[in-house]
Amino acid sequence: MDDGSMIIGIGNEWGPLKKVMVGHGRDMGPAPTAADSYDPTSKKHLLEGTYPKAQDVEAQLDHLADLLSHEGVEVMRPADMAELEQVFARDVGMVIDDVFIRSRMIADRQAEWEGIAPLLKNTQVSILPDEAELEGGDVVVMDNLIAVGVTRRSELLDLQTSRTNQAGLDFLARTFPKREVWGAELHKDDDDPLRCALHLDCAFMPLGLGQAIVCPDAFLDRDQLHTLTDRFDEVINISLQEAALLQSNLLHVAPEVILIDPRFDRLSAILREKGYRLIQCPMNHVGKMGGLFRCATLPLLRSH
Repeated sequence: MDDGSMIIGIGNEWGPLKKVMVGHGRDMGPAPTAADSYDPTSKKHLLEGTYPKAQDVEAQLDHLADLLSHEGVEVMRPADMAELEQVFARDVGMVIDDVFIRSRMIADRQAEWEGIAPLLKNTQVSILPDEAELEGGDVVVMDNLIAVGVTRRSELLDLQTSRTNQAGLDFLARTFPKREVWGAELHKDDDDPLRCALHLDCAFMPLGLGQAIVCPDAFLDRDQLHTLTDRFDEVINISLQEAALLQSNLLHVAPEVILIDPRFDRLSAILREKGYRLIQCPMNHVGKMGGLFRCATLPLLRSH
């Protein structure tokens, strides 16, 4: 009997996208102070006076939603919560196979869940154990691998930019025993965006035609880096400066179709040469808040 629950399913990062949650910039309330910001990119722009206006963020996310709809994707938006930033839907949860996992976000952002929960209808939600920390940006799903950005080093665990711990990785390994679950450690810093990969998708992205985008200098361990990159026939390297602009934080609409910011000239030329169709969508204002296409979207269903 149909219980009215939503059909969900994500097998990898590039399958044809059918349903997605897109964050929004409505009713965000006042901008945070630099002391209250959650990531070094936001902090940098708050200190420099270049933090984006709410209406500019709202306009760019609405344009992103419209482009996805035009590509035939069913787009959902979080329910509006008064004076709450709801830009980065990826941080709130993730879908792997047919399982929806609620992230354990930093305390100041827990209320964002209330904007998404009503839209999930009767969908069963998997809850993390108390000791686990895990955010969607740290989880990259490939056909036979779940790659996880994980913080293990004791001197980094207390940083605000350390969002996923070993207990979060262990939870994924228990939940998906038929998949390989593997962790990579990244540079973390609460103040300098050039010394910090907030999530794994800020330093790594597998592509639908077999390549991967990687920022080698964002990884703490060279052996871990090579274990990851050796899985691909071809790797497109980006610099720390390009990674800080979130040039790996892209979104596949289909294996050969990618959403990208028009500022990314060098990467765009490479991707076109490799056979990708690029959908240009300006996200420069959203990017000043520390996330881009992947951060602002929570894919719910991809076809195989």
